[in-house]
Amino acid sequence: MLQFAKTKIFRISALIALLVGLYAIAGFWIAPKLVRNALLKQIPARLMAVTPTIGEIHINPFLLQAEIKDFFLTGPQGTRLVGFGRLFIDFEMSSIWHRAYTFKHIELGAPFANAVIFKDGAVNLAQLSPKAPPKPEPKSKEPIPPLRIGLFKVTEGLLSFDDRRRPSDFATRLQPINFELQNFTTGVEGGRFTFTGMSKLGERIEWHGHLAVQPIESDGEFQIAGLQAHTIWSYLEDRLSFLVNSGKIDVNATYKFSLQDQPDLNVEVSKAALTDLAVRPRSADADWITVPQLLLSGTTFNLKQRQAHSDSLTLTGVKLTAWLEPDGSLNLLKLASTPAPGGAEIAAVAPPTPSAPGAAAAARAAPTPAPNSAPAWGYELRELTLRDASISAEDRRTNPAAKVTLAPLNIQVAGASLNLAKSLNVTLDTKINDTGTLSLAGDVTPQPAAANLNLKLRGIELAAVQPYIAQYTSMTLLAGSLNGDAKVRYGAQKPALQFSGNLSVSGLHTVDNALRDDFINWDRLDVKGLAFQHDPDRLDIDLVEAHKLYARVIVEPDATINVRRVLAAPGATVVAPSGGGAPPVAAFATPAPAPAPLPHKGRKAAQVPATASGSPAAAAPSMPMSIKKIVVKASQANFADLSVQPNFATAIQSLEGTVSGLSSKQNSRAKVDLRGSVDAFSPVAIAGEVNILSAALYTDLSMSFKNIELSIFNPYSGKFAGYNISKGKLTTELHYKVEGRKLDAQHHISVDQLEFGEKTASKDAVPLPIKLAVALLKDRDGVIDLDLPVTGSLDDPKFKLGPIIWKVFVNILEKAVTAPFALLGSLFGGGPDLQFVDFQPGAADLDPAAADKAKSIGKALSARPQLKIEIPIAVVSELDKPRLVEIKFQKEIQGELVAAPAGKKSSVPATSFDQLDPRAQLDLLTKLYKRTIGADPKFPESVDAIKTKSEKTAAKNDYLGHELHEHVAVNDSDLAALGQQRAMNLQAALLAGSQIDPGRVFLVANDKAKNQGGQIRLELSLK
Repeated sequence: MLQFAKTKIFRISALIALLVGLYAIAGFWIAPKLVRNALLKQIPARLMAVTPTIGEIHINPFLLQAEIKDFFLTGPQGTRLVGFGRLFIDFEMSSIWHRAYTFKHIELGAPFANAVIFKDGAVNLAQLSPKAPPKPEPKSKEPIPPLRIGLFKVTEGLLSFDDRRRPSDFATRLQPINFELQNFTTGVEGGRFTFTGMSKLGERIEWHGHLAVQPIESDGEFQIAGLQAHTIWSYLEDRLSFLVNSGKIDVNATYKFSLQDQPDLNVEVSKAALTDLAVRPRSADADWITVPQLLLSGTTFNLKQRQAHSDSLTLTGVKLTAWLEPDGSLNLLKLASTPAPGGAEIAAVAPPTPSAPGAAAAARAAPTPAPNSAPAWGYELRELTLRDASISAEDRRTNPAAKVTLAPLNIQVAGASLNLAKSLNVTLDTKINDTGTLSLAGDVTPQPAAANLNLKLRGIELAAVQPYIAQYTSMTLLAGSLNGDAKVRYGAQKPALQFSGNLSVSGLHTVDNALRDDFINWDRLDVKGLAFQHDPDRLDIDLVEAHKLYARVIVEPDATINVRRVLAAPGATVVAPSGGGAPPVAAFATPAPAPAPLPHKGRKAAQVPATASGSPAAAAPSMPMSIKKIVVKASQANFADLSVQPNFATAIQSLEGTVSGLSSKQNSRAKVDLRGSVDAFSPVAIAGEVNILSAALYTDLSMSFKNIELSIFNPYSGKFAGYNISKGKLTTELHYKVEGRKLDAQHHISVDQLEFGEKTASKDAVPLPIKLAVALLKDRDGVIDLDLPVTGSLDDPKFKLGPIIWKVFVNILEKAVTAPFALLGSLFGGGPDLQFVDFQPGAADLDPAAADKAKSIGKALSARPQLKIEIPIAVVSELDKPRLVEIKFQKEIQGELVAAPAGKKSSVPATSFDQLDPRAQLDLLTKLYKRTIGADPKFPESVDAIKTKSEKTAAKNDYLGHELHEHVAVNDSDLAALGQQRAMNLQAALLAGSQIDPGRVFLVANDKAKNQGGQIRLELSLK
């Protein structure tokens, strides 16, 4: 029995040994071959055009371990697609009591995958796809077979990626890749895992966490360290027009993911940082954008709730280099353009609107996307901070380019979100061009656009805007500093824009480019209580205060005004005004209508109204404006006229005063009170009421200029009067009244002790005896006192005030020198014909009318001591000679009467020829005839033939009278004596009872006498 037992034991042992041997042979030798054959056969059969390559296969049937080495799949092109260096599997017998597939250890060594995207878009890994897609199996609610893994480990993995669709191929690799999964089970416990990967550039990815599959859940943390921005750029470079040569990205985050009814993902990014980013266009030699540091912190992401938020986004030290090209495009937009295949850049613009007839219909027929029931994504950035940034900007549309630098620039935005209707709190402060500062704070709403901001400006240098000024003017802004505090409101509600605050410009200095001399300067200009609004437009200012304001106004050699030239764009043509026969005050408009006649009475020398009428009133200003008060302190204005030779120059100094109540309202009244002086000792005053912003509607303004030395006006006097002024002072009182666009202007001009000096050779002088005109206008005290009223309508395009005043003044001179006695007659009596004195033919005595005229002329000469008068020694022969003949004849008759005895019928002798009867007259004429002729008269037969005695006597008397007149002798000396006596009598009448110097009255032999209705009219002349 024992032997049998031993034999049995031996047989059993042998059987077991045989079985173990067979098991060992099958496990160690047959199984690897079967596995190899199965893999080599099944893989090509199931997968598309891949060839497997398998190295050593080891199976330990006792330890339940398997090892496969050097496995990889090769594509048709002979490239390896995927594979690994070593796969080791350690299966546990504990699977039996664990009732789960239990692996103690699974290790995958040196796995690799080579992904290639070809130029046609095909992916090489697609060759791993099954030849025939498997039939979908019905979904089963059975749980995943239980599985336990003590350790799953991937070491020294490699992932390579090659995208050949671009002109410049992109290739990268991630190596080594390491992964560990510990104590994993398909139950709810899951397992812990660790994943790490690194690129050849030192870019590193780490992923740690927990993974479960029933249900699918995972949580953990991941970290991206040192990811090169250039790596991302190099993959996208063919789609980008810029270069990224530097920059690193670091991310630290935790997550929690589950997949049950729907995916649920929560991510918390504690830090996402970008450092040392530099961006430039491909063709540039310098970076346009640099970001030394960007830090995004406190970011959460909830997929189920579709919500995300970040605590803060901070950018530090950002530098931007920006400019506008000459065509107005912004250089930074070129970074968003798309490179063309040939390398050119295509601007990133919106696609064109369809214009073909079918395009609109196609657009209408396009299906409307189904509405998405899921809520819209929400994102909130609690705080955005831009710190120590720098922006260097240029506008190359100007020459030279306008430049501005904002550095350091600090911006903080709170409450940003995808809800564009939510307001943001914004603060900004920066330095502008290293000197000025700009601060801004307030709320901004993106949509609809609205803003409510507080603005502060300190020391902003205005010289930076000179390139723009040079583009539109011929002026150079050398200096000026802007300061201000303002509030800005913008929104959809009207008024759409509101700006209120205080502004100040100090140290303004501008230069006229042509003259290279000062144009407009001031020490300080304050605008306080400024309130502007747009839509509807309105401007209100409480106070404008100017300190040491200076302005230079010049009449150029071509008679244009420098202000027009300076404010015109360079190269623009400034047309010179026409009408050179007037001084600058009249040089810019058309001539005025002729003035009315001179007045009859009054101390004033002339009152000459001028009228004009025209078109309806112009429209009121489109924008209401008001300025409560303007204050001018210690200011000055210089005026020069280079159109005359020598040049004229003067200045209004120490200009001070106020203008209150300016408004564009039609019924507004601004009070003006300005004081200054022309040069040092000639005060100037301007006072009254005016609607300056609508001056054509209402003006009631008085201006006074006193004690002005006339010698400074020699350039004008020499040019327009033909004489220089050696002495004289000017005082003017001007008053302008405009109401309803109707002008009533009064100009009271007083000139004291005007004396002319040397005569000039001016071709522009008025063709008048100017000295005579002055002598006529100057009174006994040496004062010329004129009133020059002007009336008219401002709507008449031909109504220009300056030319009218000049025309009126010249008209006074013309009236004075062409009708001087009419002027004197209006002032001192005697009527408009004062220069004419009438005498009876043959007479030298003054009748009462002539005597009255002589008295009036005497008064005028006494009041105008510079005047000299000429009295003509003249006769009118056709009137005076017959009268002298008659006078001599009557004397001869009278002599005969005295010698003749009394008539027969009367004892009283006749005293006149007419007292004699016809017969006695015949006797007297016969005696006179005999004495004169020396013979008896012989009457004509016609007389002797008369039958009637009385008629014959009358005929004889007529014949003798005619013959005796013919023999009366009146020669030239008789006529000269008559003319001399007339002049002397008139001279005596002028000088009688006056203090007039007789040397001023000249008796002149001339022909200024004429027949005026049967009388002798002498015409007096003034010198």
